[in-house]
Amino acid sequence: MTSEGKKGWLGWYLGVPLVYRILTALIAGAIVGLVVGPQISVISPLGSLMIRLLKMIILPLIFFAIVMGVGSMPASKIGRVAGKILIYYFATTFCAACFGLILANIFKPGLGLSLASSAVTSAEGATVTSPAIADVFLNMVPDNVAAAFAKGAYLQVLVFALFFGLSVSFLRDHKDSRISEAVMTVYKFCEGGAEIMFRITHAVLQFAPIGIFAIISDIFAKEGTKLISSAASVIGLCYLGYAFQLFIVYGVLLSLSKVNYFQFLSRAKDATLMAFSTCSSSATLPLTIKTSEEKLGVPRSIGGFTLPLGSQINLDGEAYYQIIAVFTAAYASGIHLSFAQQLIVVFVVTVGTMGTAGIAGSGPVVLLAVMNMVGLNVEAGTMVAAVFAIILGIDVILDMGRTAVNVTGDLVGTTIVAKSEGLLRKWGPKGSFLD
Repeated sequence: MTSEGKKGWLGWYLGVPLVYRILTALIAGAIVGLVVGPQISVISPLGSLMIRLLKMIILPLIFFAIVMGVGSMPASKIGRVAGKILIYYFATTFCAACFGLILANIFKPGLGLSLASSAVTSAEGATVTSPAIADVFLNMVPDNVAAAFAKGAYLQVLVFALFFGLSVSFLRDHKDSRISEAVMTVYKFCEGGAEIMFRITHAVLQFAPIGIFAIISDIFAKEGTKLISSAASVIGLCYLGYAFQLFIVYGVLLSLSKVNYFQFLSRAKDATLMAFSTCSSSATLPLTIKTSEEKLGVPRSIGGFTLPLGSQINLDGEAYYQIIAVFTAAYASGIHLSFAQQLIVVFVVTVGTMGTAGIAGSGPVVLLAVMNMVGLNVEAGTMVAAVFAIILGIDVILDMGRTAVNVTGDLVGTTIVAKSEGLLRKWGPKGSFLD
């Protein structure tokens, strides 16, 4: 048999970039659902299978990724530069999550939609049952870690992983070699676990286009085109958030550091545009480092550390995407999230995006986890599942903007840190330097 024969249709399917397969599945599913009608529901189990596969990987992915991310750097070696950039990355991601929350509360994406066939759709104004704020924060801490894993308590697992990772960070270079070696063995195990989950996540996502096709075709067969407006509102709100982060947040931070914002944009534009076109912070990283050194005048000793770190933990654009997607699903289902639940969303998105940034394709998994943490259960045939599938379908459009924001944010932080250390070269006209 020839190598071409061995490749077959499966090789062709896997050879097409995932984002294009998902977008094609979204469009094809909508068309097939409208044309075929309710009879297409025979393939709905494929959608349920996709959701179950994603739920299967949530807990181990969150645990291993956060432990690896938080514990990757010894606490004793977090120097002045590292401390500054870590504070910057956390602060800007938290800011993005908070402004995304404000946008969602003002514009209420998805409000007014309903599924005539969905038993879970509640009356307008309904609220997910929620305990008092104090109870919410107490319930974030597990009293039994094994039970938290067994019951699928995503938020409790996330908090435990955060404590676990911090402990690894403090103990990995302990003076007692016996302790440090034992801790590094545990860290290596978690690092291996994260790599395994990366591989499983990659495999599961290969099935995502089929599951999305099944969910979208079934929903459009029953409900028509009413979800299209939700897709448009998600895109519009996400890009509004991206613009706020890019022009207001970064502009203010650079101005406070006495860095000319418009000169910065001109010097950083190559990396920003490449990030927009490739949808990959990792693929853009070589150009980002080059831009930092040659166009922005940041020493390689700083940019070589802060930029690779930022590509792994700084996802400001992802925060907008997660927040707006969750609220679209909530409003479309007639569910009003309480203040305590909104705080949970901000916390989980801030920590979750920073912890899982290094694992490709983890966005849908984190989104699914966030939805479950606030009571938005993604089950086939529900509005939440429909919105989830729609958002995955338009992800390629959202990904361009959020990657551009992520990469630009990395460069902003690197420039600010270099300036604060007195190591940023003075900028001259038309991209030149004065020194």
